[in-house]
Amino acid sequence: MAVDVHVPDAEEGAEIEVVTLHVEAGAGVTEGDVLAEIATDKANVDVLAPASGTVAEVLVAEGDVLEATSVLMRIDD
Repeated sequence: MAVDVHVPDAEEGAEIEVVTLHVEAGAGVTEGDVLAEIATDKANVDVLAPASGTVAEVLVAEGDVLEATSVLMRIDD
């Protein structure tokens, strides 16, 4: 079953930029691993893996500007 990795705790309407991706498709991850770093107008935030598994697909690229409801990647268990 796939688990979507969402932008964490972002305010609606906030401008969110993907600063760094720490994983790519096919990588194995453990719950709590840092998957990416995003920047808002208030702070830089690490995006953590919500589950253990394999990164099935990465839906964003470094430099992309996202909405608060965006899905960054999917993890298959």
